[in-house]
Amino acid sequence: MVENDAAVERLYDAWRRVGVTIEQKLMTAVFGRTFVALDPDGHRFRVCTPDD
Repeated sequence: MVENDAAVERLYDAWRRVGVTIEQKLMTAVFGRTFVALDPDGHRFRVCTPDD
């Protein structure tokens, strides 16, 4: 989890630039901006903001 939607977007752009596999593109869900990336072993990481 990151501090705000802008941080989600910055991380998405940074990870794409260095070649991280993105499984779910940046989108707005009911809980805010989010995306899902894969680590080299295929584990999923959802990046989003904490619940209020």
